[in-house]
Amino acid sequence: MGSIASRQFNIDAGLLSSVVLLGAFREATAAEEELPQELWLTGVVRDFQERTAPGGHPDFEQAPAHGFGHYSGNVAYTLGDDGKPVFTGEGRKISDQARDAQGRPIAAHLANRQFVSGGATAAPHACTVLRDSHGTDAYEVCLVSATFNDDGTSTWTYRVSELAAMGRGPGPRDLSHWNLKLDPGHTVLPGTTPGHDVGVDGSTGFHGIKWDMTDDFESGEFTIVLDGHYSAHQDPAGVLAKGGTTPDTGAMHVPSASVSSEAGPFGTDPAALADAPGLDDTTASASYSDTGGITSASTFDQWYRDTLGVNMSAPLPLLFQRQADGTYVFDDATDEQYRDLGGFFPIEDRLLGNPGGNPDRNYHFTFELHTEFTYDADGNQFFRFVGDDDVWVFIDGKLAIDLGGVHSATEQNIDLSRLGLIDGGRYKLDFFFAERHRTQSNCRIETNICLETSPETALPSITAAFD
Repeated sequence: MGSIASRQFNIDAGLLSSVVLLGAFREATAAEEELPQELWLTGVVRDFQERTAPGGHPDFEQAPAHGFGHYSGNVAYTLGDDGKPVFTGEGRKISDQARDAQGRPIAAHLANRQFVSGGATAAPHACTVLRDSHGTDAYEVCLVSATFNDDGTSTWTYRVSELAAMGRGPGPRDLSHWNLKLDPGHTVLPGTTPGHDVGVDGSTGFHGIKWDMTDDFESGEFTIVLDGHYSAHQDPAGVLAKGGTTPDTGAMHVPSASVSSEAGPFGTDPAALADAPGLDDTTASASYSDTGGITSASTFDQWYRDTLGVNMSAPLPLLFQRQADGTYVFDDATDEQYRDLGGFFPIEDRLLGNPGGNPDRNYHFTFELHTEFTYDADGNQFFRFVGDDDVWVFIDGKLAIDLGGVHSATEQNIDLSRLGLIDGGRYKLDFFFAERHRTQSNCRIETNICLETSPETALPSITAAFD
């Protein structure tokens, strides 16, 4: 819903003048890496019937109780265990958006607040890229999961990959060993991945747990079982990888030295917000409590999951073009596939087909996109969306853009420095979109982040789930 003419496509000139795109080597003395001119990113589109059609979904063509508009707060600040948004139903209608000191619209919950970094409040799934002895990005280590077990132990799983084996680096594939920092007071228990040594590594002086790699190693997961409920701690040199003659260390979530009384390794709130009045943001104006036209948690759960008899799904690639200012843009108004369609209509006469009537366009679908990127603390990285209807963006599992509701084309921005990310860390960016109402469908995404897909963000299973 909305008009293309209502979009605002200007970005603060001061921000753009300071943008340093991702893809540069982390050290200032290193040469800038060539960035692609195009990014193809593939997500999943799901088609629905509107609520008045046989088998229709009650949330599509449903007007919110307090009228069309932008509603914020109807999803949780963190993704669910399966990586999908969680419906809370605690939304408020937004009449004036929160704005940062530069006047750019931001999510209401981030006004003069930012997510806490490090310690027990940091979200999992951060990754770190490490270099080989030639100074080339060569290895990636990710925390996959950390769990408090009922018997008082904790389980930590990390994924280690050679970038060349994943098609993300030139090689050579020469990982000799990798180490994770542990405290001398930790006891490593049975259930830990075999082949490890615990203590001080004689070749590097690094204290922790170590695995030597074989010549044919490409990627694998390593599990550590410890003797207590240790909270997750962000250590700036928590992981080591050695290829060739020179080791490299990087930031990583590792078990803390002391036992935690929290409910889990990342505390009771994996996305804790801290007051930051120095940001000089303007808070949002909110009025009515309203779910924004979402019937219930169970109907919302169908938006981004294949559901037999309710929706049909298919892969959907989007082309992001690099601009002269270094940003990457997808815009249905200029994209060759969409500009002649007069909007973002990716499944015209496909899947469940157009609904008929006037205009006979397919306005009833959702789209999800899962990507990864490397955070550059000096890069002024940002993500901006303009469009309709509902859009939620999660970065590192934290809600960064909250544009719920059935509304005209609306803008929101996120400056990644608000998210408590660690320089050089690998993170997820998850994008969720819904088009639920005639008469327009608009989508413009603008970012200076070089997004990419990876095994961690593989497409969900695709099914034509309609009986």
